[in-house]
Amino acid sequence: MKEVCPSALLIQYANPISVNCWATELLGVPTVGLCHSIQHTSRLLAHELQIPYDEVTFDCAGVNHTAWFTTFGHGGENLLDRIRAVMNERHGARMTAVPAGELSEDEICQGRNERVRTELMNLTGYFHSESSHHDSEYWAWFRKSPALVSSYLPARWDYFDICTAHPDDHDVDSFIEESRRTGLRPSEEYGAYIIDSMTTGTKRIIYGNVPNHGLIGNLPAGSCVEVACLVSDFGVRPMAYGELPAACAALNNVQINVQSLVVRAALEASRELVYTAAALDPLTGASLTLPQIREMVDRLFEAERPWLGELAA
Repeated sequence: MKEVCPSALLIQYANPISVNCWATELLGVPTVGLCHSIQHTSRLLAHELQIPYDEVTFDCAGVNHTAWFTTFGHGGENLLDRIRAVMNERHGARMTAVPAGELSEDEICQGRNERVRTELMNLTGYFHSESSHHDSEYWAWFRKSPALVSSYLPARWDYFDICTAHPDDHDVDSFIEESRRTGLRPSEEYGAYIIDSMTTGTKRIIYGNVPNHGLIGNLPAGSCVEVACLVSDFGVRPMAYGELPAACAALNNVQINVQSLVVRAALEASRELVYTAAALDPLTGASLTLPQIREMVDRLFEAERPWLGELAA
């Protein structure tokens, strides 16, 4: 891109979003990272509170997969206290009491398995943007043993199995035929809206992962943060958020410490920094000793050798 289209914007959907966007920016390619966790979670909260989604307003900022809803409004009222009460009533004690296997797939997909996020809300005071299944991978508290996993996540949510179990209603030819008949309709994903806004000048607000240049005051400068962005024919312009609540920023900084080491390890081709990054990952540190972590990393390097370039040396 630097050679062929240096002024183009890279719209980045690949995980890990924070690491990829941080490294790509350092390589000199303008980029915005996109995720749907804020859209999904804001809809979940509106559903839990039984209020129309198109009447909701909110502020959300942080790090991808852990961006915090610091306001959630309806009719001029901030509903954070109501969110805390409702989520604890429905997902705190209830989830603790539900034996493994008693939740249906529909209940899981409708947000009926949010004990992890509810406990993190109780720790920080604020609900955040990633599902309990995914979020449990980021911290030391929820996956220390199979029994603990079953307690916090009574039903397994296997993305691969769910996707491969879909019937053949996603046939490409049928999709094309339907689109020709009714016209293309964008989903809630931001990518198409960004392209349209940059082409037509239509102003929209999206949530993007961008460099922290004065956007969130109590997260490290240059790290990759997720904030509201104004999109138009001028491109993607991140909007300054201010400072996160102290507990929220502290949890985000744990993630950023690991991300910064991963970025440096990749750009400097340093296996030693990979060891350190893995050791500082909360779940890895809760599960393995330092010698075990080093052995795990070495085995992963060996398995991935064909794709690692200089890092494989």
